[in-house]
Amino acid sequence: MFKRKVAVLLMVIMGMSVLLGGCNSGGAGQKPSGGPETTEQDAPEEITLEEDDFIKSIKERGKLIVGCKMDVPGLGLYDQETDSWSGLEVELAYKTAGLIFGVSSEEAKEKGLVEIKGVTVADREETLENGDIDCMIATYTITKERGERFTLSDSYYTDYVGLMVRYTGGDKDLDSLGSGDIKSIADLDGKYVGVPRNATTREDFLNYINTMNTIQVSPIFCEYESYDQLFTALKNGNIDVMSVDVSILNGYVDNSTKILDARFAGQHYGAAVRNENANLINYINKAITE
Repeated sequence: MFKRKVAVLLMVIMGMSVLLGGCNSGGAGQKPSGGPETTEQDAPEEITLEEDDFIKSIKERGKLIVGCKMDVPGLGLYDQETDSWSGLEVELAYKTAGLIFGVSSEEAKEKGLVEIKGVTVADREETLENGDIDCMIATYTITKERGERFTLSDSYYTDYVGLMVRYTGGDKDLDSLGSGDIKSIADLDGKYVGVPRNATTREDFLNYINTMNTIQVSPIFCEYESYDQLFTALKNGNIDVMSVDVSILNGYVDNSTKILDARFAGQHYGAAVRNENANLINYINKAITE
């Protein structure tokens, strides 16, 4: 069933062009805004796969080493009880390995041709730069600056930034939202907004509110090293809002929290490799296309 869902998800999204610590003040909607532009695209060119020295070294080692998130259901999730990985990004890793070793993604999984290492938003770039992994497929938003630091793949998924607050009432009691009756971005003036360190969330948040003339708010941003720390800070009342991508919020929401309707700043996710290993991106892009 899960595999069928993943397959459907892949079919839907492959056509797409395709956050604890110190606090800082910043400047600040209900519908998605600031998202990716959509334009009519020509059919993708056929991707030619060439076996350079780096690809040969992966084959000689006998496995592709990939950094994936451990706590994002549907994208990258590690189940400690079963010692197993699941999610779209994990499936993409196996598909890429299959292309490198000339087998199907299922055979790549059965033969153990992928070693997945758990990474966080705080350490994923360092892990890649240090050469501890061959590539990173870990809810990594494509930006111009990141494209200069690493070689990035085509986008395989698009998400939006969302807001989660403590929830103190029944399912239909909208006036009982926690954290000072926060119901939208317009209610965030002077509020503490938790975001991940080394993520684009704070920048995206500020860009969004600066383009909305009807919203004049100045939240206080607090950065945390992990989503778990963010969620704990929200539950303990250290922050008023947890702001990360909606797909990540979905993995944390419970009966004491609520994800608001606000969506903004479309996030194109792409895989990343070190620039000297740029040829590996061709294999990842072909996996995305297929």
